[in-house]
Amino acid sequence: MSARETIHKVRSVRLVPPDDPAYLAAMAEQALAHRHFGPKEAQTATYRVSSRVELAVRGWLAERVPLLEQRIIAADVLFRDARSYVPLFLELDAVQGAHGVPTRIFEVKFTSNAAALRRGFAQLARARRLLEARYERVEAVVILVQADRGPLVLDDPHLADVVTVEVADLTGAAPLPARPVLRLDPATLAAFLAPEDRALLHAARDESDANVSARQERSAAVERGEQVPPRERQIRVGATLSFGDEPEADDRLADSPFAALRRLGTDEPEAPDA
Repeated sequence: MSARETIHKVRSVRLVPPDDPAYLAAMAEQALAHRHFGPKEAQTATYRVSSRVELAVRGWLAERVPLLEQRIIAADVLFRDARSYVPLFLELDAVQGAHGVPTRIFEVKFTSNAAALRRGFAQLARARRLLEARYERVEAVVILVQADRGPLVLDDPHLADVVTVEVADLTGAAPLPARPVLRLDPATLAAFLAPEDRALLHAARDESDANVSARQERSAAVERGEQVPPRERQIRVGATLSFGDEPEADDRLADSPFAALRRLGTDEPEAPDA
């Protein structure tokens, strides 16, 4: 079944832990598919530390709000014109809730580029649509851990309605804005990182500073009317099954069933099975 087809119905939406056997089998299948695409590009410090930052943020969050062990969305979906449902999984960075019921989901972005926030909100929107087929209203928060040391200005018009929230807003009773972002200083995560991870984080920030400077120099050259060679598009297979951060132009995974969640259609999901 091609993932390019529109998802027509969703059923059996549930949350499972990362060690769920069906999910682990799906991960193994996906990893095997990735191996057919040739050698991976060299991993940068920023790429290598991202998963450790995510783990540190989960530790930081767990001290402030109750987190569920179950943070993998599992669902059965029916593609338009198909005759049978197929299983899909979507990994979340963290899920707040109690007694197995989610109340808030989080997407962690370790980045120096505001465009990553757009991807984060898109990922959370897909996840919410799935979860709200079964659960009550679920809030969604992007946690921004800035990779570089300069100011990250959210001047993208697509982020005009994004509202910065504070830690106290996560623990308060008032509902959050529609598109909240929590900015988290990397120094806050030091206690949740091993010494070697803190060193890697420092290297990643140096790397991000250099990348930001290079982007700014490139933009300045373009404004001066100088000829600038096109940037090479780097394609990296995601490290986890958080499908949604992969470049949109990467058609090599187009028929992966997991990628279908990126294309979740506008049809109303079917009510969950009893």
